[in-house]
Amino acid sequence: IAISKDGTRVYVAIVAGAGALDVIDTATLTRVKTIRTEGGIHNVYVTPDGKWVVAGSIPGKKVHVIDQKTEAIAWTVPTEDGVRPIAFETNPDGSTKRMFVQISNFNGFLTVDFATHKIVDKIALPEAPKGEKVTEGLQGAPAHGLVVTPDGKTLGVLSKMNTRIYFYSLPD
Repeated sequence: IAISKDGTRVYVAIVAGAGALDVIDTATLTRVKTIRTEGGIHNVYVTPDGKWVVAGSIPGKKVHVIDQKTEAIAWTVPTEDGVRPIAFETNPDGSTKRMFVQISNFNGFLTVDFATHKIVDKIALPEAPKGEKVTEGLQGAPAHGLVVTPDGKTLGVLSKMNTRIYFYSLPD
């Protein structure tokens, strides 16, 4: 789940069936809208500026970007495999600059330019030393966990396969 910046809406990822995002009004505690997606939703986020709701689908293999005001899908980004965790980098004015997206069966992450809606980079994490790589229990997600530090200067990326967290300097 994710909550709007003003606290009036809760967005609930629906993974069952064709997939959707339920919108809950926090004042009445009722579902006010269901936004249909292409594939069940694994995770949902609100961008740091609060303007967008972002939902990733594993079976639909895409990121859905929803306008928070209209509660309608504004655009999507198709990916080569299922969408897992997502993190956001901001511009100096607080608007969203880039999304970092982990996908199934890839030990790394994608970089998506928020303005152009395009994947601009695919970064593979370093190989773990022999004997340290984990190959069992990954559930299709060798990399599963992203965070941008509060100062916006560092991206942390978790590799379940390598049992490590990697740090990348932003905006580099």
